[in-house]
Amino acid sequence: DKHMLQFLLHSSTAFTLARAPVLNGHPLAPATRARHHAVVAREIAFVAQSEARCEPFAATRARPLGDWFAQEDALRILMSQAESCRRLDEDAPPGSETQRWEVVTPIEFPGMVARSVTPMDIRVDAAADRPTLSISSGASETQCSGGPGWAQALLSRIGEIATTVSSNTVDVQEDEGGGLTVVSRVKLTVKLSIPTLLLPPFVPAGPFERSGSESLQKLLDRDMGTVLGRFREGYLTWATGD
Repeated sequence: DKHMLQFLLHSSTAFTLARAPVLNGHPLAPATRARHHAVVAREIAFVAQSEARCEPFAATRARPLGDWFAQEDALRILMSQAESCRRLDEDAPPGSETQRWEVVTPIEFPGMVARSVTPMDIRVDAAADRPTLSISSGASETQCSGGPGWAQALLSRIGEIATTVSSNTVDVQEDEGGGLTVVSRVKLTVKLSIPTLLLPPFVPAGPFERSGSESLQKLLDRDMGTVLGRFREGYLTWATGD
C-alpha cells in the first residue's frame, strides 16, 4: 500500500541515518572507519488487521465468480494502490493455482524518488461458487533515482532495519438475503530494529508500538473498502461482457 510504505520510509530514515557511518558530512561515504562497537538494537513491532466487505451482488451462471478470481484484471484491481504491478511467472500455464507478481510503490522526496519493489505470492482457489484468493508479500527492496548518491545508498538500506509481512485472504460469503459479498481479511506486521541510542532500554516501547499500529490500522480501514468496491464492479462488468 502506498501510504503504508510512506509511513515505513519516513519512520525508518532517521534510524538508518543513526546506523550509517558519517564521513565528511555524508552518510555512507566510502572510507576506512575506526574500529567501533556493534550497535545494539531493540525490536519494535507494529501490527494491524482489518476485515472489509463489498456491497452484496448476484453472480451470473454464464461467467462464474471463480473464473473472475483467476483473471489478471481482478488481481490488478486488488493491487491497484501500487504505482504498477506485473506478473513475474508469465510462462505459467493458464489456470495456474499459484502466481507470482511484483508491485512497485513510489515515495517522492525533494529531488529524488524512491521505489519499493515487493514480490507478491498469490494462490487462487477458483471454485465456481466460493472462490478464494490468498496474497502474501515477500522481502522488498528499495530502488532510488535522482538525488545525491549518499541519499540513494541510505534509502536502499531501509530493508536492513525494517521488515514487513502482509497477508490478504479474499473469499466470498452469502448474506441473509441470498446475495454474495466479497470479504477481505488483511494482516500487516511491521518490525523495526531500532538502535538503543534512539530508544534506550529504560524507555517503554508500548506507546511507540501503539502509535505505529494505530497509523497502520487507519490506512487499512480507509483503503480496503474502496478496493473491494472496484473488485465487485470489475466482476459485474466482466460477467456481462461479450
